[in-house]
Amino acid sequence: MVLTLALAVVGVLWALATLQGLWSLTSGVRFYRYVRRERESLRTRREACPPAVILLPCCGVDDRLAETVAALGSQNYPDYEIIFAFESVEDPAYSAVGRWISGWQKPRCRRVVAGRANERSQKIHNLLAALSAVSADREVLAFLDSDAIPHSNWLRYLAGPLSDPTVGATTGFRWYTSNGSMAGAIRSAWNAASVTFLHDEKLNFCWGGSTAIRRETFERMRIASRWQRALSDDYQVTRAVRDAGLRIHFVPDCLIPCMDHTTLRSFLTFARRQLVITRVCAPVVWKAGLGLACNFILGATAVAMLALYAYVNDRTTLMIAALSGWGLILALAGAKSLLRQVAVRTILRPPFVSWRDFAWDVLGVGIVGVLHLALLLSSSRSRRIRWRSTEYEMISPDETIVLGRTEPAPQGAEAVVGLT
Repeated sequence: MVLTLALAVVGVLWALATLQGLWSLTSGVRFYRYVRRERESLRTRREACPPAVILLPCCGVDDRLAETVAALGSQNYPDYEIIFAFESVEDPAYSAVGRWISGWQKPRCRRVVAGRANERSQKIHNLLAALSAVSADREVLAFLDSDAIPHSNWLRYLAGPLSDPTVGATTGFRWYTSNGSMAGAIRSAWNAASVTFLHDEKLNFCWGGSTAIRRETFERMRIASRWQRALSDDYQVTRAVRDAGLRIHFVPDCLIPCMDHTTLRSFLTFARRQLVITRVCAPVVWKAGLGLACNFILGATAVAMLALYAYVNDRTTLMIAALSGWGLILALAGAKSLLRQVAVRTILRPPFVSWRDFAWDVLGVGIVGVLHLALLLSSSRSRRIRWRSTEYEMISPDETIVLGRTEPAPQGAEAVVGLT
């Protein structure tokens, strides 16, 4: 009787995990087709290139900030300007950027000093200062993170779909490569899972490190007002676009490869921070992620335990059946990862993709699944995060408390310094 009940429970858990795997696989197929279709359309469509501005908030000199700045100076775009935003003139990035752009004739560049943030994230504070310096004739706002290195057509590809009046914003996403370390490989696989959702306009989102929006749309949706006491810039943009009934268009060719080094501790801190922000700003998404992770892990674990029981009790047929069920769950998850890796490899080339990324994403689905569940559970306990040198508490998506800093804030007046 007990065995029969246990078999029934395991059967239900296996069925739920398998159905989830089949749904996940179909999502992977759609993602692969979407990437192929979007890449084909790039060959035939003429990109609209209205006057644009790139807004780049900086905090310290990232490992590859010089490459980011250089890439911004060589965009294949007829009319654009760049605004770099800093907390203070004492931020070492302020003088570094000034040196790098001092000899430029085009594009026009400005540096903006925002001052210290007291009621929102420093990133948003810097962005708001940058917005106040945007020229009146700019029609497109593009946002980039300081650790992202865009290719020469990045701005052109992001701005193009905005000519469709049903598109509220366009977005790319980050793509981490393992960079030769285990911590980097785990981060790559963990991050890759989010990429597959971006083709689905019901589930996708804006990533602030590679996003563009029409200025008129930005102002009409009052996004600057939504940012006033917020921590997350991209979730506020996502919510505003959704509330306006517009679409977020994912541009696969605007995936941004990220090759910075990481440690396991740094990755776990980063991943937990992202999940805390998601829990506060998009609780439905966070709960869905928790439910899917639990379903996958419980189903796989239950069938694995049944196989172990069958082995110990010399029940060969039951053991084979259980192992087959366990393998099917992992195979379905791995197949989706395989489709994702193949699709991304039509966009990026080595060293931005590597065999380690591939192996961890496709073969390490079980390990990464357990890690993801652990991080989700960890993110459920607090609303406090540390970002750069500042500690925040997220009261709601629209309200943030700045708790303190681990180092003194740089001094600097709130001013705009223009460089031509």
